[in-house]
Amino acid sequence: MGLNDPQWGKNKGDSGPPDLDEVLRNVNKKINNIFGSKEGKGGGGSGGREPRQHSRGSIILILGLLLVVWVASGFYIVNEGHRGVVLRFGAYVNTTPAGLRWHLPYPIEKVEIVNVSQVRTVEIGYRNNVRSKVLRESLMLTDDENIIDIQ
Repeated sequence: MGLNDPQWGKNKGDSGPPDLDEVLRNVNKKINNIFGSKEGKGGGGSGGREPRQHSRGSIILILGLLLVVWVASGFYIVNEGHRGVVLRFGAYVNTTPAGLRWHLPYPIEKVEIVNVSQVRTVEIGYRNNVRSKVLRESLMLTDDENIIDIQ
């Protein structure tokens, strides 16, 4: 069949794909049935109770999904050279090694990832090299009121 064929694109019986509008209508009907919509139901006396049961079920379903997402948010990954510090309500609980870990989610526990392989330096008494000395910065007053020269 060529592109210039007059029969191209026309439905020949039921062999073609379904109509997009019909598919969307079916999806909407299924969603309405899940959430207890009154559309398409008879005006009988017992029709009023059924949507409430569906809405309770849907609320329980939504709360269950929220609970699963909340619990899943407790997973974290600690890379090599790092440690995870677990804090429960702000107080230290433990230190975790590298790998996939889990902790109680947000309001209860918090994890801070700390790089333990990094070398941290503080320059006291000079800036960038030893030749540029700043003597005033290397002097320090201790708790027992002694002056020490850190340099």
